[in-house]
Amino acid sequence: MINNGETFGATLRRLMTARGLSLREVENQAKMAKSKIHRLMQCSDGSVRDEDAVTLDTILGGGTELAEAARRDRLATLSPGLRGPNRYTDLALAAAHAGIIVPRGVSAMNRREFIHTGAMAAAVSLELARHGLSEALAARSEASVEEWHEIVREHGFAYQSSAPHAMLEALSIDILALQYAVEEHRSGAAAQDLRRCGALLAALMAMTVANLGRLHEGRRWWRTARSLADRSQDPAARAWVRGREVVRSLYEQRPTGLIIALADAYLDELQDAPAPTKVELLGGRAQVLALAGRAEEAKAQLPAFLEICTSIPINMMKDGESVFGWSPDRQHFTESYVYSHTGDYECASSAQDAAISLYPPTYLRGPAQIELQRALCLQKIGDSRAATTHALSILQSLSTTEQIQPIVDLAQKVDAAIPADDYKIPEVTAYRDFLLSNQQIETIK
Repeated sequence: MINNGETFGATLRRLMTARGLSLREVENQAKMAKSKIHRLMQCSDGSVRDEDAVTLDTILGGGTELAEAARRDRLATLSPGLRGPNRYTDLALAAAHAGIIVPRGVSAMNRREFIHTGAMAAAVSLELARHGLSEALAARSEASVEEWHEIVREHGFAYQSSAPHAMLEALSIDILALQYAVEEHRSGAAAQDLRRCGALLAALMAMTVANLGRLHEGRRWWRTARSLADRSQDPAARAWVRGREVVRSLYEQRPTGLIIALADAYLDELQDAPAPTKVELLGGRAQVLALAGRAEEAKAQLPAFLEICTSIPINMMKDGESVFGWSPDRQHFTESYVYSHTGDYECASSAQDAAISLYPPTYLRGPAQIELQRALCLQKIGDSRAATTHALSILQSLSTTEQIQPIVDLAQKVDAAIPADDYKIPEVTAYRDFLLSNQQIETIK
């Protein structure tokens, strides 16, 4: 493949000459107007559509030459007016602008290489976006602040039900946009507000990439979220980011000892924060203590958590269906988790019933997690048949996009609790076969 930086038009003319094809012959095979092909033969402005490049690559046997040329043109013509103040911003926007496509007619081996290259580019783009956000907001801030508050609020509601891939795309666009927006307000209250917006978007990104199974990337985004929350000097943002990180760590394969240490360190850092802002953090600490087998300590944590639940302000309750808000079902969810992992199955069942009764009918993920906790209780009392039957029915009721990381993790916990002697039970076999065959859920054994 020639890769000398030539434009799309130059690449097209070269391939046509090499194949001995006239403009009319290409017109007939591509089913494009002659005037359009003539324009493409002169094109260098980045306006070539991906599908046109793919079609012509297939006809002319160019592999991916025309697709690559179209992408180079888009990068070369990226508007200077859109360029941000740092190298990360430019590179991230360029990578997002370039896109990744896999043309038809590419051999299996080359297709695999092409997909791998595309995946690498996408991962680099995401990491550049993270660095760019951190660097841009560390020293300056901007934008129509009220508009950014509303954008973040919308993402908080969307996160609860959006497919992770769709959420990733939407967040990536707004994170990049926020980097450009920071130029108008470099200091003062507006700057602090925008750092808060950046912190919350970074936390949503941490959860979203983890929901896609990219756990290490998620941890880097948590670091960025904490840093920006601290720079915002907003107590509620600082507490929420840390609390959500602890809760999410329960499902993201982090050692329980590390999570407990994080929770303790964060509580020390937030001693002066208003009590209601620490509800996520205290609930998360109770859950990780239960997961670590420290049952008495976990239960001892619950009264302080429940006391805070009674003092949640109206504005947090009003946004209960947002990931940034709080609703009574979350209290019962936390109780269910603690009791499910500490062996108090009667209390766990009561909490599970209470949570289920409060979920809106359109919300699927929370009830699924509760029912998987119920399955875990059944498994821990030794009823493998009932546990796996119940868990399987829940997982099969969800679309693949609803099987986010916390659901995957709970499904794996049910599997991990099954004794080897029960593997031959038909219901257990069916459950474990489902885990193995599902693209997102893989058994940990």
